[in-house]
Amino acid sequence: MNFSVDPKIFEKFPNIRIGVVIISDMVNSRNVEEIIILLRQEEAHQKEILTGVELGSLPEISAWRQIYRAFGSNPNDFRSSIESLLRRVRGGSKPLPNINPLVNLYNYLSLKYHMPAGAEDLDKVTGDIILCFSDGTEKGIALGSTEEEACEIGEVVYKDNLGFLCRRWNWREADRTKIDSMTKRAVMVVEKVPEISDDSLQSILSEAKTRIESHLFGKCAIMILDTDHRVISLT
Repeated sequence: MNFSVDPKIFEKFPNIRIGVVIISDMVNSRNVEEIIILLRQEEAHQKEILTGVELGSLPEISAWRQIYRAFGSNPNDFRSSIESLLRRVRGGSKPLPNINPLVNLYNYLSLKYHMPAGAEDLDKVTGDIILCFSDGTEKGIALGSTEEEACEIGEVVYKDNLGFLCRRWNWREADRTKIDSMTKRAVMVVEKVPEISDDSLQSILSEAKTRIESHLFGKCAIMILDTDHRVISLT
């Protein structure tokens, strides 16, 4: 199983880097209080520093808005996952839901580093994973929905042989490959815009690896996809 980025993505967005954590032998079925504590602390921290702040004034959020416009998605209608997460934490009266340890962990990391982060269950993926521009044939049921939908031509999608894994780059994941309590093998993806430093990308990947190995007992390998490295093996 490979994970690749279509050359056309890097032609249009040459300075994007995709951090990848390949996870195996993970235990995601127990409650991990340490991760919940980290998530709640980071929620409180972001709420404190972002209250009264226009999120579009943050360079990393503005960058994702520009990227969405560039592939034809109105960022007012479809927000990047990091903007949605920060907006929810800044204005919400309820904490983020306790879903499962890996999801809680990548939500914490996304908040802390202001980078979109997500993951797919590799045992639910069919064929290779590709980040590309949609040709309009990719279909699936989005997380939180029950209706099948099709991607729009030209939107950026992660997909496998059966359909989309995530629509509009990082806007909405598919229900089919979601992380659950039984997930043992997964790929976690972190997306870096130029406004975020390379050091921050290394830090988020390193922290993800450390916490997955210590709290979830998983084995991790870290890789980065960029203009010079467009294909990696997930097996």
